[in-house]
Amino acid sequence: MDAFEERKRLAFEQAEGVEPLPTQLKLKELSPALRSALWDLTLDSITSDCDRGQWGTYVRGNWESILRYRHVYRLHQPADEFSDDYKTIVAELKGLFMDGDYVQVLGFCQMVMRHSLCPPGFGEGVETALRFGRAAYRVLDKTIVPIGSEAELETLKRAFADLDSTQFYGARQHLKNAAQELTAGNCSNSIRESIHAVESVARTLASDGSLSTALAKLGAATKIHPAMNKAFGSLYGYTSDAQGIRHAHLNDPSSPPPDEQDALFMIGACAAFVSYLINKATLNLRSSSKEK
Repeated sequence: MDAFEERKRLAFEQAEGVEPLPTQLKLKELSPALRSALWDLTLDSITSDCDRGQWGTYVRGNWESILRYRHVYRLHQPADEFSDDYKTIVAELKGLFMDGDYVQVLGFCQMVMRHSLCPPGFGEGVETALRFGRAAYRVLDKTIVPIGSEAELETLKRAFADLDSTQFYGARQHLKNAAQELTAGNCSNSIRESIHAVESVARTLASDGSLSTALAKLGAATKIHPAMNKAFGSLYGYTSDAQGIRHAHLNDPSSPPPDEQDALFMIGACAAFVSYLINKATLNLRSSSKEK
């Protein structure tokens, strides 16, 4: 029965060993299956906004606005040279999706998701395609986020939920920037943004804005284990000391630059860290209210 259940999840060619089994993609990797799924989603959405007339087919509605925005503000081309001709648009975008690198493809999808006129269901469609294509990316808060595992994704989701407050807007934006920089392969910038998210939360929770003061303030009401406190300090110190990510020493040939695994670890660790700090502060407020 187990063999039968496994076979039901596979194509006939895969079950027979003629084609390889699907595997998890690495960062920066797009499979033909993923490219095709994303292009199918985009083509179908654009086609639904077309106006078919006697002299041709033209893109209208939300997609006309989105593509005009891309033409002027992303590609920096003259507005009067924008073409809304359906065949011209399809030919260009098909080339992008089938032959472009991962930054071009995922960057286009993220641009559409973040546009105020993003077609309904497009973001959900991108997420479905990423899962179908076993991509190392997921959609979170209109941002395509690199993930090392589903557990890391849940940590990021929890952090974004905890930061869903106006007082933590800065930290939320830093965490989004960290994900965006990592997607673009800018590991150093991603790590900077990750730790900036922690600092932003600290500045909100502690009057002088220092991480140590924030931990001390929370620890006064809800005890933080000394070993955990020390681990948090070490994490923060990684980016702050003389050899840290903020300093030019990082670019010294004798010092290896941070790689994707470093950046993935940092965004996950900082996401968990900000959730921890916020929830500790919330617990502190609740305890204080009960005592009164």
